[in-house]
Amino acid sequence: MLGFFWNIRGFNKPIKHTVVKRWIHNQGFQFGAILETRVKEGKSERVLNSAFKDWYMMSNYEHNPLGRIWLLWRQEVRVTPFYKSDQLITVSVQLQENAEEFFYTAVYAHNTEQERKELWSDLKNHQNSPIIRNQAWIVVGDFNEILDVEEHSMHDQRSTITSGMHDFQSATHHCNLLDLTSHGPPYTLTNKRTEGLISKKLDRVLVNDKWFQLFPQSYNVFEEGGCSDHLRSRFHLTETNRPKRPFKFVNAIAELEGFRPLVAQHWQETEPIFLSTSSLFRFSKKLKALKPKIRVLVKERMGNLSLKAKEAYDDLCVKQEENVRNPSPQTLERENTAHARWEHVSRLEEGFLKQKSKLHWLKVGDRNNKTFHRAATAREVQNSIKEITCGDGRVVKEPDEIKHEAESFFP
Repeated sequence: MLGFFWNIRGFNKPIKHTVVKRWIHNQGFQFGAILETRVKEGKSERVLNSAFKDWYMMSNYEHNPLGRIWLLWRQEVRVTPFYKSDQLITVSVQLQENAEEFFYTAVYAHNTEQERKELWSDLKNHQNSPIIRNQAWIVVGDFNEILDVEEHSMHDQRSTITSGMHDFQSATHHCNLLDLTSHGPPYTLTNKRTEGLISKKLDRVLVNDKWFQLFPQSYNVFEEGGCSDHLRSRFHLTETNRPKRPFKFVNAIAELEGFRPLVAQHWQETEPIFLSTSSLFRFSKKLKALKPKIRVLVKERMGNLSLKAKEAYDDLCVKQEENVRNPSPQTLERENTAHARWEHVSRLEEGFLKQKSKLHWLKVGDRNNKTFHRAATAREVQNSIKEITCGDGRVVKEPDEIKHEAESFFP
């Protein structure tokens, strides 16, 4: 399942129709958006039939005479309008019958900071709506603003956060939006000037937490299109095979009851290590043989820590209420036991998430594990490789093929 967006910088020229039509055909997109069309409403049907034959289109001509946003989809896709303005169009999308719906927002922001304030307000209002807040949501497009100073090619000369960047950061934080895994150049726009050459990351794909639950293996690719100074985007909603996760030891494992006895027993039952030229090799083999046993222990004791922490907290509240209503040594002991379990499980959860997210500080409040959940998700998004372009031009997406190509590239 594939989606796209592209700031085409004017869509009146037939040569651009050809480029887009070829791209759409080759990739097999199901839905997407064309931005900054500059096509008058009277000509829109002719241009649509030229580039997107048998596609449906929704635009915002009622807010701007040049159709700043065209939202497009194939016949088999079900699209329901939700909200329109001159800077965004939001719809719900169902790609297949009986498939779960998600919300899709196409953005083409205004050039001035003051005009963009209305866009940030609209996005925050989207988040405040329970209709969107509880559903998977993807926000794509040209935001005409960067989120980080390093998203500007001259960041070494302008390292301050502008008020416009602060407004954008505030909106993404309020809406719990993160960048989707993206491959391609670090910048998506180049002004193509011989003097004062500047590149920026103005185009992006943002998703909320619910999106990662619905499409955990989705990713985005920015690539050159040739006929615009903006890169074009194609985002993949599914992936065929999820690669096996490597074993990672986190410090919280050492606090588990049964960990030390397990290690001691393994050390006693396996061949002892004597000082020799092969000692280090034998030591590594001994540790490797210990991994499956630790995996079993972790799965039993740390599986779904967040759920266990919540259950322990709920149980503590129940036991606390029982002790308040009918105080006795027995109810007090049950409350103390529940409190000790909640403290233990919460400490394990916090330690696990803290190390996983690589945040070695805690300044956002005690037990604020939502921060670590989001940071861990963001780190996983940044560190994943979804596809590689080979030397012969082929694009490989399967984990084994990616591994083989990487190994052959670095012999």
